[in-house]
Amino acid sequence: MRFFARLSDIVYRIEKFLAVILLGVMTLTLIAGVIFRYFLNAPLFWSDELAMFSFVWITFLGGSMAIKRQQLAAVTIFMDRFSGRTRRVLASISLGAVAAFCLSFLALSVSWILSPTISYETSDALQIPMFYPYLSVPVGICFMSVHALFFFIQSLRPDHKEGS
Repeated sequence: MRFFARLSDIVYRIEKFLAVILLGVMTLTLIAGVIFRYFLNAPLFWSDELAMFSFVWITFLGGSMAIKRQQLAAVTIFMDRFSGRTRRVLASISLGAVAAFCLSFLALSVSWILSPTISYETSDALQIPMFYPYLSVPVGICFMSVHALFFFIQSLRPDHKEGS
């Protein structure tokens, strides 16, 4: 249990660091694109593409961070009808389902990113291999899997209180 708690915390710190960097890159790229296009009449052909790739990475990292912080939207109308042990069992089942989904999606995304066609694709403006933007999917899902597994394992503990 301690291993997953520590791993989840380390992953969260990495996510926060990457999110801050990528948000800065996206913001500066978009501002520079506007300045160069409308004020200097010399558009940056690559600025929109770099901002879009940063946004994709932020999306997957943000989804993982939302799992860690337990800030995802939830419909609790069914769970509100139960209390005590029944509620804890149902919460464990739902957390297990989230973990299973993340792990299966991780396996699919890794096989997708390793497919031969991905290695030949390049972006239009930056001419970088599309492997790097596409890598946001398995990395983000891997981080989500770590957090989901941590909460699932935590929910199986007898002293676990829901929402902690």
